[in-house]
Amino acid sequence: MTLRGKEYGLLFSLNALDEVQGKFGGYDKLNEIFNDKNPNLFKDTRWLLTLLINEWQLYEDENAQLFEEKRIGTLIHLGNLNEVQQAIYASFARAMAGDGDKDSGAADDDNGDDEGNRQGVQES
Repeated sequence: MTLRGKEYGLLFSLNALDEVQGKFGGYDKLNEIFNDKNPNLFKDTRWLLTLLINEWQLYEDENAQLFEEKRIGTLIHLGNLNEVQQAIYASFARAMAGDGDKDSGAADDDNGDDEGNRQGVQES
């Protein structure tokens, strides 16, 4: 996801799913979270985006410096709120689909790096 000209990866990891379940009662609550009638719509969106960006940061580097919600909140505004929500949905969909590994193993990976093993990770 691009915010203010910078790319941020989003990862709906098992850790993130657990956090969402603890906070909202289940990952199936995304529609309720993003509902205009949710009195905490902005707070919940900021929290969730921060969580997913931080999970990506940790995926990339276990010693990564994590973002605070207030910092991520400066990147979100009414003009890009829908885009943020769509990126969160896309990250969740990729997590539910798996990482794209096939039974044939690494033979399908043309370039020899781990990119073929990261298909389930949101990098938009």
